[in-house]
Parts: sequence; C-alpha cells; structure tokens
Amino acid sequence: MTPEWKTAIDSFVEMFSNLDFRNGPLFYLVGIAAAGYCCMEGYRIYKMILGALGFVFGFRIGYLIFSGLSWTGEKLLMAETFCGLLLMVLAYRIYLAGIFIAAFQFCWVNLPVYINIIFKDKLDETGIFRGIIVTIISIVAALAAARASVKLSRPVIVCLTAVIGGFAMINYFLMLIPVFPYELSLPAENSIIWLGAKVFLSAAGVGIQGIKDPPGAA
Repeated sequence: MTPEWKTAIDSFVEMFSNLDFRNGPLFYLVGIAAAGYCCMEGYRIYKMILGALGFVFGFRIGYLIFSGLSWTGEKLLMAETFCGLLLMVLAYRIYLAGIFIAAFQFCWVNLPVYINIIFKDKLDETGIFRGIIVTIISIVAALAAARASVKLSRPVIVCLTAVIGGFAMINYFLMLIPVFPYELSLPAENSIIWLGAKVFLSAAGVGIQGIKDPPGAA
C-alpha cells in the first residue's frame, strides 16, 4: 500500500471514528424521514414487520421439525424456507384470529355479569331459563365485539402510526433547529403552531393511508 493511500485511509478512519452522529443534523434528518414514512405508510410497515417475524419464526420451526427428521444440506434449507414463507403469508391471518379470540374470550368472561344485572328486574324467571337467556345474549354480544375488533384493527393501526409519525416528525425537526448549520427564525418550541403542525401531519397520514381496506385487498 502506497503512503498516499495509507494516509487517506487513516484520515477517513479518524474522521469516521470522531463523527458525532447523535448530536449532528444528520441524525435528526434521518429521524424526520423515518417518522414521515411511518406517518404515511405505517400500516404497510406494520404488515411488513409482521410478515418478517412470521418468516423468521416459520424458518425456525422448519429447522426444528426437519432437522429432527435428519434432513441436512439443501433439502433442509428448502424445507425451512418453505415453512418460513408459509408462516409469513399466514402471519396476518393468525394475528387477526388472535384478536378475534382474545376479544371474544374477554367479552365472554365479563359480559354475563353485567347482562345479568341489566335483566335482573326484567326477568322474573330464575334458574336454567334465565341462565340460557343470559348465555345467548352474551355469546351474540361477544361475537359482535370480536368481529368489530377485527374490522377495526386497520383503522386503529393506521391512526396510531399516523399520530406517532406525525408527532415524531415535528419533534425531530425541533431538535434539529439548535444543531442546524444555518440560523433559522422559527416560532418557539412551545408554540401552538407546532401542535397544529403535528395534528395536521397526523390527519394527513390517516388520509393518505386510508382506514378502509383498498379494493381487492385480502
């Protein structure tokens, strides 16, 4: 290696090792970009992460199953990949099924008590007949609540990611101002203008993502 190349590499290493990324403007610019992407595409990010976790989990399950069958090499790798892809595809459906079961279980356990109180003075019957009525109403209400929980999963995730991303964009921008290399004349950090900007970006994120499933979405 020539002395010129060695000097150049040493200078680059020294510069990179002393780079204050956390307190420099680049950190906050990256934060603004990431928060903006979360605000505008949060639901897709959520499904991507869910799918990636499903693939990793399925890949691991495939290894445990097929390595136990003494599969090795390319045969084992293909089996692991197949399991990973299968669970990646099913991950979202499994997640929705989990929401449905959890909501139904919660309502099924708690609703009968309140329904029994509501109909206490309206039903003179006691014993088996009254229990059957309360049970039927509880099951119907629990199914309706579970179905609503699944239907509302997208709006909830969209709203959460839009609000988190919108607020984070402004917060990163406010943190960028003190370390920005140029002087900026902007409102104070506690100004109502910044709160309005956060609300506006959050609302824009909800509008862009859309709380309804797009046509043809599975």
